[in-house]
Amino acid sequence: MTILNLTASDIEKITELYRADFADGWTADMLKSAFDGGRFFALGVKENGFLLAVISVTVGYDDADIEGVVVAKNSRGRGIAKALITAVEEKLKKDGKERILLEVRENNVPALSLYQGLGFNKISVRKKYYKDGENALVMEKVIL
Repeated sequence: MTILNLTASDIEKITELYRADFADGWTADMLKSAFDGGRFFALGVKENGFLLAVISVTVGYDDADIEGVVVAKNSRGRGIAKALITAVEEKLKKDGKERILLEVRENNVPALSLYQGLGFNKISVRKKYYKDGENALVMEKVIL
């Protein structure tokens, strides 16, 4: 599996992947603005010319927020999300960041299991965070 840096030229493919799984995922305009802002990066996994997975990250002074992790349905269960999160963590450590934050639907059991297995801990709940009223769990991993 090869993890690649994605750029603004990949926006169309990234939004297609998000649309397949998230009704409230990133739009092309949101991604363009994020890439243009300079504090954002995305990594992806491509196979046979197709984008199978993406992780998007906004970087702050001493921390970073994972904005989203999405893996194409037919590519799940292969460890791709874990590999992407691990690559992000390694990059952020190298850049001197202290922690990673993310939000996840409280009923997304597979994602919660993955994040907990990678050392993320729940630090708070955002009530009715998503458009459908579901709560978000805010999770953190200290990477000092």
